Amino acid sequence: MTTASPSRILIVDDEEIIRIGCQRILEDSNMVVDQAENGRAGWEMIQKAPYDMVLLDLMMPEMGGLEVLDEVQKYDHRIIPIIITGFATIETAVDAMRKGAYDYLPKPFSPDELRTKVNRGLEKRWLMMQAEQLREERDRNLLELTNEKSRTMTLINCMREGLIATNRPGHIVLMNPAAQHMLRLNREKAIGSGVSGLFGNAELEKQIAASLETVTRTTTVTHMEFKTSDERVLHSSTSPIVDDQGDALGTVTILIDVTEDKKVEQMKSDFVSLVSHELKSPVAAIAGYLNLIIDGLTGGNPDKEREIIVRSRDKADGLLMLINDLLDMSRAERRGASKVMTPLDVVPLLKETVQFYQNEAKAKSITLMLTAAETLADILGNSDDLSRLFANLISNAIKYTLENGKVEVSACVRESQVEISVSDTGIGMSREDLGKIFGEFFRAKNALARKITGTGLGLAICRRIVEDHHGHITVQSELDKGSTFHVTFPVHKNN
Repeated sequence: MTTASPSRILIVDDEEIIRIGCQRILEDSNMVVDQAENGRAGWEMIQKAPYDMVLLDLMMPEMGGLEVLDEVQKYDHRIIPIIITGFATIETAVDAMRKGAYDYLPKPFSPDELRTKVNRGLEKRWLMMQAEQLREERDRNLLELTNEKSRTMTLINCMREGLIATNRPGHIVLMNPAAQHMLRLNREKAIGSGVSGLFGNAELEKQIAASLETVTRTTTVTHMEFKTSDERVLHSSTSPIVDDQGDALGTVTILIDVTEDKKVEQMKSDFVSLVSHELKSPVAAIAGYLNLIIDGLTGGNPDKEREIIVRSRDKADGLLMLINDLLDMSRAERRGASKVMTPLDVVPLLKETVQFYQNEAKAKSITLMLTAAETLADILGNSDDLSRLFANLISNAIKYTLENGKVEVSACVRESQVEISVSDTGIGMSREDLGKIFGEFFRAKNALARKITGTGLGLAICRRIVEDHHGHITVQSELDKGSTFHVTFPVHKNN
């Protein structure tokens, strides 16, 4: 037995000679020993100082040994009690042991008997203290493990990426909510099962199972992309879970939904192809026209040369229009801190835009008019973007309206919304084209048939500007009868 400090022992006996004798014997064994002349005094001393062991005489005035034993057991069960008495019987020994006494020492006893009983009792106390300390440490470790597990599960459940863990045979043992959502799986159905029959796609299940088996067998990381039943694209990275010997215990897979990234990549590819085509055609035409003059094929004919130069200028104007639209598209895409939004009234912007396009309208004998109050409720917006929006809508209306037609611009406040409408009596659109009109580079079939020039970016720019202002844009149109574009913006709350 090893102790950090001397053991403290209390001797409670009404015989002074017994107390003194026991004290001298035990103090020789490097123990701190105190005395109490009766049960009452002993009980009071126990409550004031910490003791490792108490030697109790059975028969004492005021408070007997068994009565003190009861109080000690209730007060501190770690104190080791030993009963000493000159009235030793089997019955008293059994009674004392039943009440919690560690041992029983009948008088008279030898110094060796006393030391042996006391040392055994102190050893029991030491073992009991060690066991209690180990239990506390175990409980503390279990609590820490529980807290750590809780924190880990919270992190896993809050991940945007999907996470799936499998055991060595390939059965799913863990799946976070993100993975459930990506794979459209029921957690109760998935946990404990393999991938076979889980996705309703035998080829995909075979591919995933092979990936898991490869990782478990070779402890290497694998990557793959696959499509789900609802046409989303997921990227998976599967790593082995290995033990101290390097053997695979299972796998952990991280899933990332790359559907939007794939769409963006496709859009970029389509965009480059479309822009290349739109740029290549007019540049090639200009180069061809200029080569006619350079090669002398116009034969010194001024009228022919002028015609070629005018055509080249028109093609160059078309290129400039495309470049300006692309720049406008780029500006419309810049959001957040790069856009300065301030409360403003749209009526002055509409008046300025309508006035600017009056000459263009008169050149086609088109009536262009604005119907709006002098002021409207403010919206939160960017004046440059809104001017570009109104210019695109009004210039389009004029472009697609035949001579002697009419373009009407109106603005009003309706149900906490500022509504701007641009109506024309132009060529209109088919129902088929209405669903595509706000896409990049889209040109309506009837506009192409009538050879009306345009880049197909104007309305896409309008849509982006409106969305950036938390508004909505819709269109109503009927072929050969005209179109009406409706734009609504929320009224600024400080109004």
